[in-house]
Amino acid sequence: MEIIYFLGAAVLLAALIYGVLQFRTRNRAAVRAGDEIVKERYRRDDA
Repeated sequence: MEIIYFLGAAVLLAALIYGVLQFRTRNRAAVRAGDEIVKERYRRDDA
């Protein structure tokens, strides 16, 4: 039974490490493009 808890903890730890690394190495150009799309959609909805 303990092996199941250990495997679950290991999977959770790996997912957390992966998420942190992906967040720190994100593409700034893609973030900027996404922000522009969101701003345009808000402008269109307000009109």
